[in-house]
Amino acid sequence: MRVPMRLLRCGALLIAFAALAPAQSTAANKTVHEARVLDDMKTPTGWKLEGAGEMSFRAGGQRPRVRVDVTLQGRKGLPSANGVKSLAGEDWSGYNRLSFWLRTDVTGFPVLTLIVTLRNQGKNAASEVHLRESGNNVTLPNGTWTQVFWEIPHLKRDHVTALEFHPWVNKRLPAATDVAAYEIGPIELQRVDADQYEGWNVAPGKIAFSHTGYLPAMPKTALASGLSAGEFRVMRAATGVTVLRKKVEQQSGRLGNFQVLDFSEVREPGAYVLSSGGVTTQPFRIDGGVWDQTIAKTVNFFHGERCGMPVPGMPDVCHRDWQAVHDGQKIVMNGGWHDAGDLSQGLVNTGEATHAMFALAADARASGRNPAWLAPLVDEARWGLAWIHKVRFPGGFRVGFASLNIWTNGIIGDEDDRTATALNNPNVNYIAAAAGASAARYFAATDPELAKKSLAIAEEDWRYAIAGVETPANLSTPAYAASEMEMAASGIVASVELYQATGREEFARKAWELARIVAASQQTTYVGTTLPLAGFFYTGPARKQIFHEFHRGNDQVPIVAMTMLCDAFPDHPDWMQWYAVAARYSEYQKHAAVATAPYAVLPAYVYRDDEWQHIADGDRYGSSREAFRLQVLAGTPMGGGYYLRNFPVWFTRRGNYGVLLSQTEALSSAGRLRRDSSAAELVQAQLQWVVGRNPFSQSTMWGVGYDFAPQYSVSVGDIAGSLPVGMMTHDNADSPYWPATNTYVFKEVWVHPSARWLSIMKDVVAPPPSADFKVTQKTVDGSIEITAVGAHTFALRSANLVVEGGPRRTAAGVTWKAHLTSPDSPWFAVVIADGNAANRREVMGYRATPPA
Repeated sequence: MRVPMRLLRCGALLIAFAALAPAQSTAANKTVHEARVLDDMKTPTGWKLEGAGEMSFRAGGQRPRVRVDVTLQGRKGLPSANGVKSLAGEDWSGYNRLSFWLRTDVTGFPVLTLIVTLRNQGKNAASEVHLRESGNNVTLPNGTWTQVFWEIPHLKRDHVTALEFHPWVNKRLPAATDVAAYEIGPIELQRVDADQYEGWNVAPGKIAFSHTGYLPAMPKTALASGLSAGEFRVMRAATGVTVLRKKVEQQSGRLGNFQVLDFSEVREPGAYVLSSGGVTTQPFRIDGGVWDQTIAKTVNFFHGERCGMPVPGMPDVCHRDWQAVHDGQKIVMNGGWHDAGDLSQGLVNTGEATHAMFALAADARASGRNPAWLAPLVDEARWGLAWIHKVRFPGGFRVGFASLNIWTNGIIGDEDDRTATALNNPNVNYIAAAAGASAARYFAATDPELAKKSLAIAEEDWRYAIAGVETPANLSTPAYAASEMEMAASGIVASVELYQATGREEFARKAWELARIVAASQQTTYVGTTLPLAGFFYTGPARKQIFHEFHRGNDQVPIVAMTMLCDAFPDHPDWMQWYAVAARYSEYQKHAAVATAPYAVLPAYVYRDDEWQHIADGDRYGSSREAFRLQVLAGTPMGGGYYLRNFPVWFTRRGNYGVLLSQTEALSSAGRLRRDSSAAELVQAQLQWVVGRNPFSQSTMWGVGYDFAPQYSVSVGDIAGSLPVGMMTHDNADSPYWPATNTYVFKEVWVHPSARWLSIMKDVVAPPPSADFKVTQKTVDGSIEITAVGAHTFALRSANLVVEGGPRRTAAGVTWKAHLTSPDSPWFAVVIADGNAANRREVMGYRATPPA
């Protein structure tokens, strides 16, 4: 299927058309084992029009077709004119793919998306959760005939009554010159070897590898499930010269049997391919900049999502009649970035994205690098900051999130106007304060006027957040309401940013105060018997409810908060407590990832088997107590009534990148604090999962790597660098589910995971320094001995240890003897040289290592 690939180059948006989106290009080359013409379009038999428009049949031209012209004027709601092919309850079970030709004729809209829906009325209906999968959203280049392939093995099709074509005309009051029409060419049922869409095993005939490549010093593995050969080769892509020949490893575990291709010893920069048993991968790179293209294209995605700016290929300055309202006041709220596949907007996503951009830019500048993506990144950050400054009312009232899914005409006072009520949400104000303070720091030397303005607004936001925290009744915006733990962590991030920008102790004191809430919300002792884990969080210090998300993740915030505290206040008495919170959580993530070997993709959460009793049916996005219970029980048993879910417990809103990438940011932040190579390796595994090292061998970042599929971006079309909401599960299972249907929310593009991606890149792009001394630990007669060796004066900070007396100097170095405070928690010790916390090394241990 032809789709627009929008590419950013130094601030100019270029529109090009890929010959075929990779997944559809592969589909076009598949062998068709059996086919049946459903409609050759030579007669109008079985067609009808539903809605307001005109249907006509045309035999001439490039191919016979039915044309539907949508009536755009004179309707109260959105225009609708559906072309429906009625069928007499046909059994399509012997076919697993639809092929059809489409062409759009549109003026006044960026794209005209067609929702192609299969209607089936068999005895066994699809579950309510998956009903929307019967509608495939197809976004096309205008005026071009496109052959579309839709694989449907996941859909019930034993009694098909209709095939519908519904145009998504998301403009209520179009201009007089606007046109929306579409044409449908011949339709065929086909039987092919369908792509894998569910499960952990690697797709047949595929090698799952990182499409962008691998960092030279990091482990490098690819996975397969059915290779016929016992060895593999690594070859140079340009010459075919073999640089490594090695045995394929066999691994068995909870998820099944896998073949592992480990080529970690290949470190020389260059382009390579893997080959084994007649299967050869596409080229990938090994070098230090393998993630740079993902940063550049993520920035490109944000640029394409700009609201209120005439971006080429989009409408002119949009949403000039979208208004934030509060206490009789109004602000035209266009600006920032559209939120997703729709056109929504809000401070939470724009604020977090802006903060992530300034943090990444600051790290790149501090490291002395000047990558090609830096200037466009700062330009996008400025754009987001301008919206943060613009849409605000006195008293801390902001728009945390506002839903919108139509293009408006820009005239205030007519029927397509939209308004969003500003609310006083402390978490929203903390996010705004963090973004503003980070901007102030970034522009302090280069744009002091903007820095001064940004800092003043950030301080106001911070004070309104403090007042809001002290008045819980002000908490609002339920979809973005934060738990007590999250709120405290957001407050720490904002407070530390403001402290670093001003040096004022009031911000430091608030951060220290809030840190106690976060620390008290952590599970510090092991739960479970067969898979004991510690280090996850509860929603607050009362520790009554385990912290879970299922759509938009915020798991990173407590760990980012702790690492910022450690960096900003290295000599504070609570430093080791903050450090231990981050260390416990990263150890929890590393041990939990054992459950998903050999992918090592981070599992979602720990659940108790009785949590279902405490939810109400339908309380969040169609929740069901019974479905909650069954999903928990489908997870990995930990013992003692605890389960570890690979994917969140969820309901109608499914897709895990919001959670996965938030947790990855937490791991990358903690790993950087701890100088932990194993954490850094696990971070790489998460990034690689997104760009191809997954069961479907498909990159899920559009325009990056290979086999990326169309995404639910129905208002603007596919933009290079976008990420979907993410992989989901089928019904109550706990394994990946990634069907070919393009629909919301799991394939919906969203700025949230893209913002998380940029935050992770900060830690990947700028690795931490290492210490210039050595530390070892051993257990002697029940005591733990920690020894530091080097030409320094050493000090020891520890968590869950009681140090016996002072250090002993020996010929080997300085040794401390200690014993555990609690045998049911991990212990951590940090040795600091010459009073400089930046020159440190950590050792840690357990009562017993959690079993693999």
